[in-house]
Amino acid sequence: MKRLPTNFKFAGPWCFFLLTMVSTVAGQVVGDRVAVTGSFATKIHKETVGQVFEGEIHSISSVNGKWCALEDVAGWLPLQNVMNLEQASAHFDKRIKANQRDFAALAHRAMIFYENDEFDKAFRDLNESLRINPKNAVAWSNRGRVLNAQQKYALALKDLGYAVKLNPKFPHAHYNLGRVFYSLGDCKKAIAAYDEAITLDAKNSRYFVNRGSAKLSCQDLVGARADYDQALTLNKRNADAYVGLSNLSLAESKLDAAFEHADRAVELESQNSMALNARGWVLYKRGQVDEAIFDFSRAIRYAPKLSLAYNNRAVCFASKKEYDKAIADYNELLKLQTESPVGLANRGVAFMGKGDFERAKTDLEEAVKLAPEMTDGLNSMAWFLSTCPDEKFRDGQTAVLKAEQACQLSDNKDWSYLLTLSAAKAEVGEFAAAIETAVKALQLAPESEKSDIEEKVKLFKSEQPFRSQVSAPRQ
Repeated sequence: MKRLPTNFKFAGPWCFFLLTMVSTVAGQVVGDRVAVTGSFATKIHKETVGQVFEGEIHSISSVNGKWCALEDVAGWLPLQNVMNLEQASAHFDKRIKANQRDFAALAHRAMIFYENDEFDKAFRDLNESLRINPKNAVAWSNRGRVLNAQQKYALALKDLGYAVKLNPKFPHAHYNLGRVFYSLGDCKKAIAAYDEAITLDAKNSRYFVNRGSAKLSCQDLVGARADYDQALTLNKRNADAYVGLSNLSLAESKLDAAFEHADRAVELESQNSMALNARGWVLYKRGQVDEAIFDFSRAIRYAPKLSLAYNNRAVCFASKKEYDKAIADYNELLKLQTESPVGLANRGVAFMGKGDFERAKTDLEEAVKLAPEMTDGLNSMAWFLSTCPDEKFRDGQTAVLKAEQACQLSDNKDWSYLLTLSAAKAEVGEFAAAIETAVKALQLAPESEKSDIEEKVKLFKSEQPFRSQVSAPRQ
């Protein structure tokens, strides 16, 4: 079941009652994905409360006799009007064979391909749909969504901008636009796009979840919590909102709360890869590394293209000094994201731990080249250049410059960057400055790190630089 970092497919505002037994629709377990085969008004007690459109893909939240409720949709619709994705694909195949100019069927089939990670096929069908009907805002929006998944962000922005121009009141186009900005790391523009989507449709909980995540990226913890809480008000079983709350609790250094939220998300959706990834990361932070690896492995099982889970499992392996396993996971990540500066920087640290300094240098240099202001990349490069046990790879002056840049970008509030700067200062013989900086790191560091930093302070007081073969990668 596909789960991607910015695609919260199981989020939804409406779940009117919960069944204690598992229900099925045409062989599908509640929680599975289905396609709507026509446009319908949805109802509660014969009163129209919402609407679904042909080709929409949702998760089943509940079943009651001949009716079903879908996440992200208010009200109920007949079971006979949804199909599992395999059936829906055959249904639209039949329509296209009967009428090759059926642009709607082409667009609907495209999104089934998208669900199955068959992006090239999805793009092909959307191109043909738009050739037949170039004024279809939904198709433009969906093509932007596919391009975003392919990391073709400039093209995605162009398509989504045109979708919004064609239909400024189409909320999902604004939502998809927000997802592209979020992928680009522009949290402010992402929030603005999500604002537009919510203004047009304030009952879709996934909009609030994603806006909450963008606010969290912008360090607006209060705003993020309000959005996650609103998502849960709309749908108390929204697993992705609990994932967001877990990430928020981590930002607040509340590990117990972070675990409770992530565990609740997994309880609600045992195959939700983002929930498993979130719980795994909290377990790692708590020192439960083997348990974390188990959760990350499950996340990868359910979402083989979830690059974040590969990164995080690799971090666990590196912390256990199982560098070959870590490098294998970073290789998988880099197959999915060929120019990932995070993946390259972390693989470089793993190569350093293994003692392959030439490859470590290559990866770290490429990471800094791709993202010259990525603080973790700068920090890892500085650590390598100042602490590598092989003299020919050390460059203290460059290490100081990189470490100072990382510290400045983080407002001198990250203890680990300050510790790296202290090691770089020691490498160039500035031991007084090294001691002063290490003491600052000591004041900011968590209790679990203080004894290690104190040992380095003693080393610098004896006017000796630090040498290391390993530095744990970071998320």
